[in-house]
Amino acid sequence: MRVRYQILTAIVACAVLALGVNATFANTCVSGTVTAQFIDSGPFAGLYKYTAEISWTTTQGLSNITLDCGFGQCPEAACEQTYLFESPGGTGTGDGCTVEFDGEFNCQGNPSIGVTDPILKWDVVGDCEAENTGTATLCFFTNLGPHPDAPLPIFIAKNGQNVCSGTIQGDCPAAPCIVGTEKVNWGKLKGHYH
Repeated sequence: MRVRYQILTAIVACAVLALGVNATFANTCVSGTVTAQFIDSGPFAGLYKYTAEISWTTTQGLSNITLDCGFGQCPEAACEQTYLFESPGGTGTGDGCTVEFDGEFNCQGNPSIGVTDPILKWDVVGDCEAENTGTATLCFFTNLGPHPDAPLPIFIAKNGQNVCSGTIQGDCPAAPCIVGTEKVNWGKLKGHYH
């Protein structure tokens, strides 16, 4: 009888924890837009520049932001693509200072929020801390162009032990399995934009 009680207690505790995580994750705290632009000159020529203009309201200061573009549909192909960031990878508002973000692409996701699909992530770096409410411009470059069948991008904000999200309007790089993984002829592609 005692063993059954312990098992039942463990199951209830796991269910409560799972509900708590899902409830926290379901909170909406990020809004904004993402736009894509093909770059035809300079160090990022031949790539698309994605610029996210976001705002957030969190219960604690922001520590990192994750962009989920649905790369979990074909993670291996997504991880073979090019993802580049400027330094810093983004800037935002802080307490009388400018917050800087370092960007990275991670095939293993973001374990701190329980996401295991490939994602793009920006960590707050430097001495200026992001506040509970703020705005930021985050950028990255990739060879993946936007596609009408790509899912709407989701930004997930980590603030202390809390996680919240928001569906963002605009462009997201298409997962390679949506557009195919064949090599792109950049000269031909550039011709479409002139």
